[in-house]
Amino acid sequence: MKKRAQARIQRVVTRSGAVMIFALIALLVTSIMIGSLLKIAAMSHRQLKRDEYRLQASFLADAASERALVRLQTDPRFLGDKWLVPAEQLAPGRTATVRTSVTPDPLNPNRQIIEVMAEYPVRHPDFVRITRQLHSH
Repeated sequence: MKKRAQARIQRVVTRSGAVMIFALIALLVTSIMIGSLLKIAAMSHRQLKRDEYRLQASFLADAASERALVRLQTDPRFLGDKWLVPAEQLAPGRTATVRTSVTPDPLNPNRQIIEVMAEYPVRHPDFVRITRQLHSH
């Protein structure tokens, strides 16, 4: 009788050990999957922010290009400027710098080359720089 009881206890302990190992493996696999999902979510969020910065810098460069064209119509001697866009006009805590330069076109003396460079957000590790070049008439 004692041997039967000991054998029965041994089977229960062996099954409990196997269940425990299975549970630990399942917990490990689940933890790895959750960690991977969190990493993917963080990378997606960072990429979304970069896309947002790129789009905003592109809008600023386009606006500066239009601004330079209008300015050249009223002042043909306009050589460029630096435009500091405050956070109040953008996202909170995010500023931008836009530089415009106007130079004579070496191939056509009646035209000028307008170069625009927009940086957004200023002093941020993931800032974006967009440049545009166009010709005035």
